[in-house]
Order: sequence, then structure tokens, then C-alpha cells
Amino acid sequence: MKRIVILFLIITLFAIPYLAYSSSDIDEIHTKKDPILAGALSWYVPGLGQIYAEAYIKGAVFWVVEESLIVGTIMSFANLKLDITRAFDLGVVIKSKEAPSASDKRTAILLGVSLVTVHFFNVVDAVSTSLRYNRNIEDNYTVKVGYGLDENGFTLGAKVKF
Repeated sequence: MKRIVILFLIITLFAIPYLAYSSSDIDEIHTKKDPILAGALSWYVPGLGQIYAEAYIKGAVFWVVEESLIVGTIMSFANLKLDITRAFDLGVVIKSKEAPSASDKRTAILLGVSLVTVHFFNVVDAVSTSLRYNRNIEDNYTVKVGYGLDENGFTLGAKVKF
């Protein structure tokens, strides 16, 4: 009996927000995401388009991967020195290597090409993630009314998914 009451309370807690609104209000709660805006956001800040489309983990992964590739590309042809003085001044000095080796050049080119490829994929994925989000809203938060004529007479039905 306790399990039934607890299950009923849990279902009620999740259902109350949807029961309190009409179908037009639900459309306002779950607004569609603009794919062009998602792509533009990911173009300027890696992963921001995915976060806009509510794919938070994917957005964070894209941000970490792109920033790691940027840092790796810079570090392959530059020296990084961290200066800390007694007066708690903190400075970062980045100097280009005098004569980078062939291995450093290959690494920089490989990481740079990888960065461009991942960035392009990031923008395309932000657009597709927002389109997938929009399809999910249409499938899960719409009211569909159907009618038909069969041998028993006229039928009318409604399908609501929440």
C-alpha cells in the first residue's frame, strides 16, 4: 500500500505542471530552438549551440575538445612560461620557438587540421541537435485528433503525449 501511495505521489508531482497548463501554454514552455542560432552560437563559442538546444553534456564535451586542440596547437610551436613574483604578480609569457623541429611542425599542422574539422562538425552538430530537439517536442508535446468511419459508425479519438 505504501508503494502505491508513493508511486501515486511521484506521478502526481511530475504530472501537475502539465495538467495546470492548456495546450497553448505547453507550447510556450517547450519552445522550438532556432537551428541557425544554434549553429551561430557554436561558431563563436564551441558547444554553446548544443547547450542552447539543451544537450548540456555534448556542449561541454565539444568545448573541452576544441579548447584542448587550441592549447595543443599553440604549445606545439610556442614556449609557455609562467612567472610568479613575490608580490603575487602572475604572468604568462608565450614566446615562439626559434627553430621549431619538423616534428613540432607536423604536430601543429595535425592539431590545426583536427581543430578545423572538429569545429566544423561542432557547428553542424549544433544545427542537427536543435532540429532533433524540435522533432522531439512535436512528437511528445502535441495533441493529435483523429476521426474515421468504420462498420460500427463514426469514431473520434485524441492522442496526447506528455
